[in-house]
Amino acid sequence: MEPAALGIFELMRVLFLFICLVILSLEAHCQLGIPKAADPASFGLGGILQIDGSRYQPLGNPAVLGDLKRAEIGAYIIQPFGLNDLAISYAHGALHAGTGGFGAGIGYSGVDGYRAVSMHLGFGHKLWKRLMIGVGLDGYYLDLADYGNTSSIGLTAGLVFPFFPGLNLGVLLRYPASLSLEGKENLPVNYQATLSYSVSASVQLSTEWVQEPGFASDIRVGLAYSPLPQLPIRIGYQSLSNSITAGLGYQWNDIWTVDVAAGHHPYLGFTPTAGFRYKFASK
Repeated sequence: MEPAALGIFELMRVLFLFICLVILSLEAHCQLGIPKAADPASFGLGGILQIDGSRYQPLGNPAVLGDLKRAEIGAYIIQPFGLNDLAISYAHGALHAGTGGFGAGIGYSGVDGYRAVSMHLGFGHKLWKRLMIGVGLDGYYLDLADYGNTSSIGLTAGLVFPFFPGLNLGVLLRYPASLSLEGKENLPVNYQATLSYSVSASVQLSTEWVQEPGFASDIRVGLAYSPLPQLPIRIGYQSLSNSITAGLGYQWNDIWTVDVAAGHHPYLGFTPTAGFRYKFASK
């Protein structure tokens, strides 16, 4: 392909992605296969939300906070299809409290004429030493040059039920109640169900069903294999976008964890992501 043609193709790709991300931020429909809630560890598994209580993730299932053992902080960045200008940065923190925990997160993305901020507050609680329930509040702010700004806020509710050690079921109802300003439609209700099974200390299988308005169901599957306890290797698949993901992590001294992952869309290319988390020592 000629260099000029390559330049035009790249420009069209950038414009397409920018328009889609703006539409997505306005809560209309533009499925790109980039789960909003996926930190690098989850993204490597096809975007599947973690439900075993080992970590907290912004915009994830708040019920996992009910099994939080230690306070933690973390941050990560995701580059949709390798485009620097559209990079999304997240930071989060979580704190154990009694029979549950609190979590908070904030994300930011912006280029000239476009700025988007997402925020999350969550609380999880453990009932009867097994069932975990949680509620969260998600907020979105979008600022578009020449179009003004709009804000949205939505409620989330989730639960996690361990059938037995190693087998967990998570259910998340996102935005059964929401409010949007500036005359925009309220946030669309969507549903997620996650099943995770630890086959052994080194192998974990996960699957997730996601239903969003206006789209077919998205089925996600993931496999995590740890040749060493501190070195998980992950691979996943998303049916709706026909995307493959992969990643790995490394943990130092049960305190520092680094995760990297990437996904490949059949038409739009690679999406890399990387992040870290720090867990405070238990008392």
